[in-house]
This record gives sequence, C-alpha cells and structure tokens, in this order.
Amino acid sequence: MNDQIAHSFIDARRARGEVPAAPVPADIAECFAISAAQRRALGETVGGWKVGQTPDDTPIAAPMYASGFLTSGGLFRMKQGRPMIPEIEIALRLARDIPPRPDKPYTRDDMLDAASELVLGIELIERRIPPNADFRLNFADDLGNIGYVVGPAIKEFRGLDLAKLRCVFRIGGEVKSDRLGGHPKGDPMIPLVRWANKQGDHHGGMKAGQIITLGSLTPMIEMTEPAPLAARLEGFGDIALDVTF
Repeated sequence: MNDQIAHSFIDARRARGEVPAAPVPADIAECFAISAAQRRALGETVGGWKVGQTPDDTPIAAPMYASGFLTSGGLFRMKQGRPMIPEIEIALRLARDIPPRPDKPYTRDDMLDAASELVLGIELIERRIPPNADFRLNFADDLGNIGYVVGPAIKEFRGLDLAKLRCVFRIGGEVKSDRLGGHPKGDPMIPLVRWANKQGDHHGGMKAGQIITLGSLTPMIEMTEPAPLAARLEGFGDIALDVTF
C-alpha cells in the first residue's frame, strides 16, 4: 500500500480539505487498502456501502462511515469553499450478512430476500481529490462520500418497479430533476448483484444492519451555497435535509 496517499487522505478527511498532488494507486486492490487505512486511523466503522463500477465497468463498493448517517429532516453543515453533490438514491437495509459465494452466484431475488426494507436516501458527496483526478484516486477517496440521509422505508417492496419510479428533486424549493427512473443501469439492483458476486474489500464485507445504496436517480448537481434539499419518490414518500454553513 502507498502510505503517502493514505496519509494525504487521512489529513484531508480530518480537515475537510483536498489532498495535494499524490501518486495514483496502482490498482483497485491498493485503493481498498488505502480506504481501509483511512478508516482505521480515523476510528470509524462501516455503516453501509455505495455500489457502482469503474470506468471499465468493474463492479466496486465504497464504505460509508456509520458516523456520517443522518435522518430525514436533519441538518448538515457544508464547509465554505467546499462544493457538495447531493444524490437521491434507493438503498436497502440488510437483514443478514452477504458473504462471498463463488460456488453459487447471487441473483437479484437473493439480494431482495436479504433486505429487511428498502430506503429512500440522499447521498452527500464532498470530494477530497482535485478536479479531473484519476478514477483510482476517486475510489481511494471512497467515491467522495461524506454522509447519507436515511428517509422513509418500505418493507413490502416486491411490487415496485424500481427502474420506473418517478423522482422529483428540489434544491431551495426549485425543481432540479423530475423524471421516471434515472438510474444509469436502469434497474438500481444491478450494481449490487454484480458486487455481491465480485466482493473483495478490506473492510469486512456486507453485514446485517448495513445500508447498501444503489446509485443516483438524479443528475450530478454541484452545490456551492447552502439550500434546503427535498425529494419525493413514488412508492416511498418524502425526504428532506436542511443544509447550512
């Protein structure tokens, strides 16, 4: 593992700042090692995961710290001079562990069966890397995650077509996105199924009680000033967050 990169990210997290110019991790395995070194140094625990893929479509998952979870209607403080990206997402809460299972690939139904509930959430992203940095630095940065807002949850979700739910997202009362679906993979469950069958992190894997967020339903919108956030997702309800300095 590259200790220089790890220490740069640890300092950036503590200061809510940006890493200086740093060498790029050699591969995804080194990104995971750097991520785990940060978590240990900061005394954090994994409260959930954000699943996705690399630019070459390799399944990945980045940890979300338990200390960064918020409830709908709460308050989040932006740092002046640090842009933030909010994303409206569907997540699931695990009812049981999801260990690697190379002899029997997980299916979409397996993942839904492992969920105690589906959750409407807002992921908060505050990147600690320079603009246009190599994706491996972004991944070592846990894909920029700084928090996750947990909104309404539903336990009877089998009848929902997750690829076609209407999502309306407002910032400061202004509609910024209003569309059906919106997930880049169509079905939000696809990244989770792919990661479940890949797995290989340095954080202990997916555990019961954790929240697994499945990717954004809204376009990338960078906030440079505080404003209230509010969203409504068909079949789930409403979620909100008061953002201030």
